[in-house]
Amino acid sequence: MKKKPVNNPALQSWLALNDALREAGEPVCEALLKEELEGRRRKQFIKRIHSRFNKVRADRERAELEAKAS
Repeated sequence: MKKKPVNNPALQSWLALNDALREAGEPVCEALLKEELEGRRRKQFIKRIHSRFNKVRADRERAELEAKAS
């Protein structure tokens, strides 16, 4: 069984992924997660992308709630 090729530079290595996610917003996280799920499906990569996605989404939702409460 041959490994699927990785075309996105952010998904080439763990270090590249962390560099890409450091400042990534929700759309970037969604795109990376989708690409990894359609590609190699590496569990640690999926968990790391999902973790960042949850953080930026929670930050946005918290800010929205605070704005409504004011």
